[in-house]
Amino acid sequence: MKKVKVLLINPPLTLDKNDVTNANPVLGLAYLAAVLEKNNIEVKILDALADGIHQVEKADGGKRVGLTEKQIQQSLRNFKPAIVGISCSYTAHAADSHRVAALVKKTMEDVLVVFGGSHASSNPEMVLDDFNVDIVVKGEGEYTLLEIVKKFAKGESLRKIPGTIVRGKNRKIIQNSPRPYIQNLDDLPFPARHLLPMKVYFSERQEESHNIRSPLTTMITSRGCPGNCIYCAVKTIWGRVWRGRSPQNVIDEIEELIKEYGVKEIHFLDDSMSVDKKRLEEICDEIIKRKIDIKWATPNGIALWLLDKPLLTKMKRAGCYRVTFGLESGNKETLALIGKNYSYKWAREIIDHACRIGLWTVGTFIIGFPEEKLASINDTINFALSSNLDLAIFYSATPFPGTRLFDYFKEKGLLYDSSASQFIGGCNTKYFSAEELTKIREDAYTKFIVSRLARPWRFLRKIRSFEDLLYLISLIKIFSKLIGSRLKPKHFSTAILTAKT
Repeated sequence: MKKVKVLLINPPLTLDKNDVTNANPVLGLAYLAAVLEKNNIEVKILDALADGIHQVEKADGGKRVGLTEKQIQQSLRNFKPAIVGISCSYTAHAADSHRVAALVKKTMEDVLVVFGGSHASSNPEMVLDDFNVDIVVKGEGEYTLLEIVKKFAKGESLRKIPGTIVRGKNRKIIQNSPRPYIQNLDDLPFPARHLLPMKVYFSERQEESHNIRSPLTTMITSRGCPGNCIYCAVKTIWGRVWRGRSPQNVIDEIEELIKEYGVKEIHFLDDSMSVDKKRLEEICDEIIKRKIDIKWATPNGIALWLLDKPLLTKMKRAGCYRVTFGLESGNKETLALIGKNYSYKWAREIIDHACRIGLWTVGTFIIGFPEEKLASINDTINFALSSNLDLAIFYSATPFPGTRLFDYFKEKGLLYDSSASQFIGGCNTKYFSAEELTKIREDAYTKFIVSRLARPWRFLRKIRSFEDLLYLISLIKIFSKLIGSRLKPKHFSTAILTAKT
């Protein structure tokens, strides 16, 4: 078996000229690399976005952020990989992944190019239309990529590997059998963060004063979500099977992050961290038991209908300072359409309790479903305004491939083309244009922030320490600046949540 080197690439991003982005640890690639290293395979990660986060060049009517093509080529020539894995997670930025694939083949044409991620999993035919891509990994990728590497090293066929999609004769797309999900996530090594530009992530985060502490990094304690929300593309990777790491394993990783990198704040990026309430409580108990001084938040959202007041109180004791609730709509009919099932009375109770014990609360909302009328949208905005939320984030409904929402838009004839624009700026609906929805969102943001700044004393109950006071002052400054500049919603949500880049 010949020795094979593997290079994993997170591509640069092409953005609208007014867009902003952040450098976040690419944990998916770090997990892949950790499994390869555990099996004595030489691997490197090139985070072309983070490594070139301050490099901006004009591109496609906007700008491209990240390493230049020459810099990526130099990395390829220096490392000389036999296999290159490219992250292709977001439909809006799929062109960036394909651009890197073309660059790889141009530089080293014999290299095997593997695509993975949400977009690649839900759109394998579209991805394999590009002959610079040799094979697509669908779903959970650690053991699928490992098998690809081992077979490639032995010179064996790659055509029938479970969890892959390949190109057959006459360009026919062949979907192989799915790979079973990893049942015991504790079997996976911790992400290979030593292969990531951690100093870049930390330095970028320290410029964002809305985090209560720094250095800050991210973690994942579970995979999947049992829900079936109409808009969610999570199932294209994890399915609807939820699996959680043991509390001991989670806290071991936290302790490693503190020891190796001096981390003081963690954002848990789980899609549904509270599915197993007992496990979440035990995670809190373990933090308290080991006397770990850490602050943490749940920027991707946590299901409030799976929480209770004692658990929220324990989360606060264990270092949680901010929770994000995926509320999505203030209209009952729209909520049922989405696939959410909770009562507004309970939502208000949980939000009120969180505020009472000093947690900062964020609510995410979605407007602009295919047949949603203004009355429904106003219900959502009014629910946000009348709630005790400290911050509300409003998104436009986006029909990502692989979701029921995509099929819904398609059925109503509202998918006007296959370009990335509709995945960035939203779609027209039966009653509104994408531009009108953007204006509604802007007005909703302004109303919400003005309503909170008009009553600054409501935040005083959150001050339990000098650290809390400094955090409040920094947030008020950010809110005031945003109102003054009339920053667009997508900039606003990125600047505040810094969640999924």
